[in-house]
Amino acid sequence: MLLFKGDNFMSITQLKSGSFRAEVYCPKEFRKEFGLTGERFRGTRITEKEAKDLEELFNSYIKFAKSGHIIPIEKKNKQESQSNDFLFKDFYKHYWLSEYKNGRTAKCSNRVPTRATVLQTENIFKCQILPIFGDYTISYLNENKQLVVRKLNEIAEEYANIKTVKSYFNQIFDLAEFEEVIEVNKIEKALRRVTDVKKQKIKAQKNFKEEALSVDELNEWIQAFESELINGSLIFMDYLLFHLTLKTGIRKSEAYAFQWKHVDFKNNFLYLVQSLDKEGNIKNTKGNKKSKIPLPSELSDLLLKWKNSQLIELKNMGITFNDEQFIFTYTNDDGKVNSKVHIDYLNYRLNTMKRKYPNLAKLNPHKLRHTFATLACEGGANIDTIQKALTHSDTATTSVYINTNMYKVDPTAYESFEKRMKETE
Repeated sequence: MLLFKGDNFMSITQLKSGSFRAEVYCPKEFRKEFGLTGERFRGTRITEKEAKDLEELFNSYIKFAKSGHIIPIEKKNKQESQSNDFLFKDFYKHYWLSEYKNGRTAKCSNRVPTRATVLQTENIFKCQILPIFGDYTISYLNENKQLVVRKLNEIAEEYANIKTVKSYFNQIFDLAEFEEVIEVNKIEKALRRVTDVKKQKIKAQKNFKEEALSVDELNEWIQAFESELINGSLIFMDYLLFHLTLKTGIRKSEAYAFQWKHVDFKNNFLYLVQSLDKEGNIKNTKGNKKSKIPLPSELSDLLLKWKNSQLIELKNMGITFNDEQFIFTYTNDDGKVNSKVHIDYLNYRLNTMKRKYPNLAKLNPHKLRHTFATLACEGGANIDTIQKALTHSDTATTSVYINTNMYKVDPTAYESFEKRMKETE
């Protein structure tokens, strides 16, 4: 919308973000007194009504100036002039968040985030960013880099994922620059002075050996699962889940996503093509790899036994069994049967076992992956082979693909793991 009122050029423009920008032409003779660097007053507001109010304010400046009264910008906190001085929390809520949800904030990717990722991001702002920066204005923070760096370094002392906080923070100011809330993002270079203190401390405290069970510690866990299965305190599906994640080195989210169509009993292969997110939705595997994993005979026997048992259980509940059936299911908190297992299902089972057998070494699903890798290495597998088995992305140059783009994993890693385990028998 373009208007001419007297000698003044005015406009209110709706931006792509949905907000409204007000512009009013300022006569050349008054610009210096107002501290304008351009020929117009500019300001952005969330609603059209607010933009019209701002436009009227700009016009009042010019009216006073023509009558011989200049209102210096500095004396009225820049009087809503070319600065758009939003509170950080308001700019996040009304501008950045919607852009982020549509994949338009990252510099190197326009991928739309999943709902689970959005919830995680909102939680980072709620817990880490907004309590500290929410009540500052965008322009104030942009002009006070030392304050921003000091506050972020304080967060980094307690929060390991400061890299993500820095990224989101910079995206806020990139968007503020685009929306002309600030002239230029002065925060970006300053963020280099924020270091990942907490993460480095955690890394320094960790020892790779401590991230994996020894053979003796692992055998104690295996024996505990055997005992619980025999005495009827452990269901067979949980027994299978433990052995499957241990002896293939896969992530728990990948194990949860297996359907019977992914098991090739005839040729003894597992097809790893998907995983589950935190809300139980199917997504691609990490790195978007599709892997063809050799299936040890012991695991094949366990899977076949569970398939037959699950078929009977579902039939008794009136549920049709087919190859689309997920291998690992449970009755959720809402009473829904045959639901995909919760993201922390395996964690809960391991914690329950640890409480019952307090002398067991500490264990979590990720530590199972480390254990698989360590014992496979001790059994003779080389690093490249193990990295392929774990589907790590930093071995792309050594990847071996077949004509279906299926990432074929060398069976040596699994054989080496079994070899190392048998050395203690």
